[in-house]
Amino acid sequence: MTSNMSTAVPLASPRNLPQSPQPFSVITEHWQNKLQIPSPGDQDKDLCSFGDVYEENLYRLIHTHLELDTHDRFAYVGASKGSLASKIKDKFCLMQPMVNIFPGLIHYEQTPNQRMLPFKIAHVGAEEYFRQLADDMTDDKEPPFDKILLKDSVEHFTHPAETFSHIMKTLTKFGRILIIHRPGPMATLPFFSEASRRFSDEDVDEPYIKIIKNLQAIKVDVKWEVETVPIVMPKTKWLAMLKEKFPPQMEVISNCQVQSGIRELTEGMLKYQGDMVEFYDRLLFVTATHPLVNCGYPSIQRCGASDAMPYPGVAGDMKYTLKVTPDLYAHVREMEQKVQDKERILF
Repeated sequence: MTSNMSTAVPLASPRNLPQSPQPFSVITEHWQNKLQIPSPGDQDKDLCSFGDVYEENLYRLIHTHLELDTHDRFAYVGASKGSLASKIKDKFCLMQPMVNIFPGLIHYEQTPNQRMLPFKIAHVGAEEYFRQLADDMTDDKEPPFDKILLKDSVEHFTHPAETFSHIMKTLTKFGRILIIHRPGPMATLPFFSEASRRFSDEDVDEPYIKIIKNLQAIKVDVKWEVETVPIVMPKTKWLAMLKEKFPPQMEVISNCQVQSGIRELTEGMLKYQGDMVEFYDRLLFVTATHPLVNCGYPSIQRCGASDAMPYPGVAGDMKYTLKVTPDLYAHVREMEQKVQDKERILF
């Protein structure tokens, strides 16, 4: 007996699809499979690094804004993923022991619609470290740090103004802190659309402005500047960094959104690029120091602005007085008399 049953062919088999023209889905899947995204491992220790060009320019900006010296007692506050602590120590030839501080802990809970909700954990990391250190400070005890760098750390603070106050207490009289922050609405990295939208939503209330306002609240002198740092790297490395949720802002994106976002990039803006990509990272640099002049209000200005400019809002409320000598009084009295004469003529 002959059987008429034939072997079932899966619907996704290329034999069931037209050869010309080929469906777009098959083309994109075939092209995407050829794109080999590296996985993290011992062979790629610098996966969470933007490359030599980026780091050299970043060191130059750190030198400009922080003025880090070889004899400074230095503290680095930043996440372990992509940390520049050891590289900064070698680059600036720091002679004193460096303190590396974990910024804090944020727990992410995934919702049924694939959205990650962040929950900040209080009293851990840098907040608790500087609080305890500030409480132990006495008038006869020398502050432990000359320079402090906070990189991608401010978003971990549950009470920023209070934490900044504790940090300033651990800083010497002529010491300085540098905050490096990547504001969502100002980001220029080639993120996929869902990530860009989420970062903008997280910064909808302009927390980068709150950084300056929180520093203003503790009456310290502040300077700020927006800097752009060039990046040159292989395209596959950038996709691998996104896959590993780096930069740190990517932690708020779920794994499902990351996978769909990488596909969006490989079939969109990065599809027709070469093996290497070039782009810029726009960062906010904020430096804070103790007030050098006790004038009753802090100095907050953009880098390069005149130090003689008064604090915003103060100039409009100031009342100027001038001591009038007899010669000046006679001249002023004569002008007042002329004004009164004109009024009598008109009315």
